[in-house]
Amino acid sequence: MEEYEESPFSNEDQTNLIGRFERMIQEGDAAFYEVDDLEYLLDHYLSQHRLDLATRVIETAKSQYPHNKQLSIKEAELLSMTDKHSEALALLTEVENLENFNPDFHITRANILSQTGSYHKAIESLHRALEFVNDDLDMIYMNLAIEHQNLEQYHQSIEYLKKALKLNPDNEDALYELAYCYELTQEYESSVQLFDQLIDETPYNAHAWFNLGASYQALENYEKALFAFDYTILIDESFHAAYFNKANVLVKLERFHEAIELYKKALSFEILDSLIYYYIGDCYDNLEDHKKALVYFEKAIKKDDTLAEAWVGASNSLDFLEREVEALEYAKKAVEIDDSNGDYWCYLGSLQQKYDLPDDSIISFEKAIDLGYIEEDLWEEYSELCLKLKMNVIAESAIERGLEHFPDNLLLQLYQVIIMYRAKKEEKAFDQLVNILIQDPTLIDEFLDHYPKGVEIEKIQFLIESLK
Repeated sequence: MEEYEESPFSNEDQTNLIGRFERMIQEGDAAFYEVDDLEYLLDHYLSQHRLDLATRVIETAKSQYPHNKQLSIKEAELLSMTDKHSEALALLTEVENLENFNPDFHITRANILSQTGSYHKAIESLHRALEFVNDDLDMIYMNLAIEHQNLEQYHQSIEYLKKALKLNPDNEDALYELAYCYELTQEYESSVQLFDQLIDETPYNAHAWFNLGASYQALENYEKALFAFDYTILIDESFHAAYFNKANVLVKLERFHEAIELYKKALSFEILDSLIYYYIGDCYDNLEDHKKALVYFEKAIKKDDTLAEAWVGASNSLDFLEREVEALEYAKKAVEIDDSNGDYWCYLGSLQQKYDLPDDSIISFEKAIDLGYIEEDLWEEYSELCLKLKMNVIAESAIERGLEHFPDNLLLQLYQVIIMYRAKKEEKAFDQLVNILIQDPTLIDEFLDHYPKGVEIEKIQFLIESLK
């Protein structure tokens, strides 16, 4: 739990005390310290995560005050920070009778129990802390909310976060944890109600407005989301996430030029540079300005060469610009960075198919399937490729697997008919062909592309005439 008590030392005293202690360590001297001095030093080094110096403070305290247990709670905190959780809990047990009425004792124990996965016991300790604490109640409610999140008890977490906000409406952590819980439970309507209520109470709370916008965004109520993000920016012009989220909403509304301007504004905060460059590139891609799209995809790669989606985006732009060798190289780089992404393997397979690399394409499509990518475009492209190569057995397997996932896909059904004709199963094939063409007569051209002999079959000739 965070401490908000003011230090009894002036800034000058603090600097002198820290300097004196560190000189003592460096020079190997000995010096006497008051217990309050040591407590301040220990707090300072723990907050700075300088655990070696915190350990030296404890050693000094034990040497000078061997029977004083005043620093035991802080020592337990230090032990837990060095993964000595059992020792930390044992130390707290030693001083439990002395510190039982000290809320910091129960909070520290709760933190350590939480680190060991003992979330129920941590909750018990936090409730004990509530019995004795007068200040910082909102922070204990926050801790209780986190422990319930650890147990995936999100509704209980929400209730404690509401209590924290009631005590401290400016608690930003509580606001974002609430938004996170509502996201996990997908209770966005409740989220809207809560943030609306908070805004009624604190109308200039930029974080409440932002989370209201994010809730509307999740509900796909994009106009209200824009309104909320505009208010966030009006209250706080430096709220970079509001520019970013507003731009994302504008993309959903296909207002790509406006989105680009907002993304560029977000770039001025020098946060998420590589991702924002990628999103700008994607906007230009949607506007079919592939040269500008490539410029921003390249900027994203320069900022972060592990951003696989930027390599894919650049590959797509290069493909449109007919720079085939580079397009293929960039696509391969994407799957090299993230070889477990079925989407990327499917994209690579499509590119290889387009560039007349059928064997490589088949390998890529199968890899995508192995990784769980089973979208319609994969089955259609993979089946078509195998049909073109007259690889009927592989084609039949791909078509059957695709129809298991998408039984109403007419194109896959048509490909199945073509396999039947090639296998001389003409009666069954013709009945299925009639059924398909009744639903979509334009597919006759696709059928004849793969089975040109069809024009020689009398029944199919009659069918074509009847479709006209």
